[in-house]
Amino acid sequence: MQEISLSKVEKKIPKLLNNIFFLGLFLLPSAFTLGSGILLICVIYGIYIGKGYFKDKLNIIFFIAGILLIISAFIHSNFNDYISNYKLNHSLSWIGLANWIPFFLCFWGFQPFLDCQTKRRRTAFALLAGTLPVIVTGIGQSFFNWHGPMETLNGLIIWYQRPIEGISGMTGLFNNPNYTGLWLNLILPFCLAETINSRSNKLDRVITFLFSFSFILCTILTNSRAAWICILLGIVVMFGRKGLKLILPLLIGISIILSCTIYPIFGNRIQFFLRSIIPNNIWMEFTDFQISRLDIWNTAIKKIINFPIFGTGGGSFPDIYMYETGMWKGHAHNLFLELFLSYGIPAGIIILLPIIYLFIFSTKTIFFNKFIKTSIFEKAWVISIMLFLFSQLVDIQYFDGRISITFWILLAGAKNIIEEDKLSRNFVKGQ
Repeated sequence: MQEISLSKVEKKIPKLLNNIFFLGLFLLPSAFTLGSGILLICVIYGIYIGKGYFKDKLNIIFFIAGILLIISAFIHSNFNDYISNYKLNHSLSWIGLANWIPFFLCFWGFQPFLDCQTKRRRTAFALLAGTLPVIVTGIGQSFFNWHGPMETLNGLIIWYQRPIEGISGMTGLFNNPNYTGLWLNLILPFCLAETINSRSNKLDRVITFLFSFSFILCTILTNSRAAWICILLGIVVMFGRKGLKLILPLLIGISIILSCTIYPIFGNRIQFFLRSIIPNNIWMEFTDFQISRLDIWNTAIKKIINFPIFGTGGGSFPDIYMYETGMWKGHAHNLFLELFLSYGIPAGIIILLPIIYLFIFSTKTIFFNKFIKTSIFEKAWVISIMLFLFSQLVDIQYFDGRISITFWILLAGAKNIIEEDKLSRNFVKGQ
């Protein structure tokens, strides 16, 4: 795609502040407090130089969504008799607003830092470089028993490094293996793009290939089934038919091996041998499913139907599920159901509509534009959004600050991709 910069119609970001933005991205996974603080400064500046906040229809939609979220929280706090049976903590509804309303502003504030392909590629590289500590600590945790938590600066920086026990997987710097798995999923497309782009240089090709291999290895070690699926999905979409030809035989082979490990299909000796060489916490992921996602979703959907307008309150699902079943689950294992349940269907739909719009039209711009050659890094950008949305259908990692910030950066970049496509089409028409 021809380089089109939106900064031509906006005030330019000083080079120093651009570099500070990239520094914040680099620190985000390993030093969240510092990285997010730096990014907050950048967001404030981006909002300051932005023109016509309410001229952008998406901003208007997010603003309306924010109003509805606040109304829902107010209703939960003051008119909660209709859900008094569950003894919910309604202060969580106000706390939960922090997962949404500030990011509506971040979406606007990040856009000046992502207003051309070059900036987005540097953003991707900063996130990729910042993931190196995740890879190193994850491998150390899995193979060399590096345990934490490790703290510095009086707790300002914490690397969790939990001991791997039972069927728990690699966490690295994160608090939960599912968070680690999704983070690696989000960055993997950029790693693959660098690998594809480095074909002409043998040294770069070797380095990027090893990095991609490390990403895939560490994702497998998280033992997150959703993350495993996202690896396959990301590779297939990135490489197209070539990826499908690579994945299908690999998927069939892995399925056969796992089946023989779980069940003595070819006899006990082969099963015993496979169990001796495959880590328990990998093959046991396919033998102990506990409560199915369908049971959890069914409970959430019933409550959404009962309380469709304002929901039951932020963080209410664990108490509701405990009351209904006697078992504890931390969330609805689907971000969209969680949002509908917490704040009601109207607020949830108004938040989701612009997100779906950004994903669909950025995908259309990158994958179905026959007139403009698309950069492999722009393709990786859209794939990363796709993997996030897919993962949130079966789990919720959004509430980790590193992941939510990255997601809204990706959305801001998608907005610019769409706007640049409109500018390029208008330019062609003008000629």
